[in-house]
Amino acid sequence: MKKIISKREQTRQMTILAMFIAIIAVLGLVPNGLGGTLGFIKITPTLEATIIHIPVLIGAALLGKKFGIYLGIAFGVISNIAAFIYSSPMFFYPWVAILPRFIFGLLIFDVTHFFIKVTKNRLIGTGISFFILTLIHTLMVLVMMFTSYSMLFGTGYWMDDLKSYIAFLILYNVPLASLVEMLLAAVVGSIIVVRLINYLKTDNNSYYSKEVTNEDSD
Repeated sequence: MKKIISKREQTRQMTILAMFIAIIAVLGLVPNGLGGTLGFIKITPTLEATIIHIPVLIGAALLGKKFGIYLGIAFGVISNIAAFIYSSPMFFYPWVAILPRFIFGLLIFDVTHFFIKVTKNRLIGTGISFFILTLIHTLMVLVMMFTSYSMLFGTGYWMDDLKSYIAFLILYNVPLASLVEMLLAAVVGSIIVVRLINYLKTDNNSYYSKEVTNEDSD
C-alpha cells in the first residue's frame, strides 16, 4: 500500500531535492580555472576524475527511486548544457549526455538497498553499491560516447573506429580515472549517506525503509 505523506513533508523533500540539483549544477557548470568545472578533480596533468555523479548517488539513495530519476535527468541535462559551454562535442548528443544518467538515477535506490540487505551493514552496503553503480554509469557513458566519437572523429563505421576509440580512452587515462571515480564514490559517498541519514528523518522514520533503518550501520 502506498504511504501518504503530508504536504509539509512533500515540501521538505522537494527542498532537499532542489538542494541536490543545485550542487550538481554548481559542480557541472561553474569553471574551476583549469579549463573544466568544479566537478572535475585534477590528479595529474593528464588525469582528471569527476565527482559530479556523487551528489546523484547520495540524493537518490536517501530520497528514493522517483527522486533518483529526477537527479539523474538533472545530471544529464546539466552535462549536456556544459558540453556546449565548454566545447565538449562528444556530449552534444542527448543519448550520450542524458540517457545514461537517466538509467543511472533509476538504478541507484534499488541497487543500494539490495547491497545493504545482503551485507547487513549500511556503510559497507552503500560503499559497494556506489562503487558498482559508478562502474555501470561509466560503462554506459563510454558505450554511448563511442557513437559520437565515430561520427565526429572516426569514419562513421563502428567496426573500423573501435580500435582507435579504445586507444583514445587509454591515451586520456580514462580507465585509471574511472577507477579513481569509483573509489571516491564508494568512500566519500557512503560516509556522507550514513551521516546524513540521521538528519533526514521523516514521518516514516527516515528516507530509508524501516527494514533498512533497523539494520546495524556500524
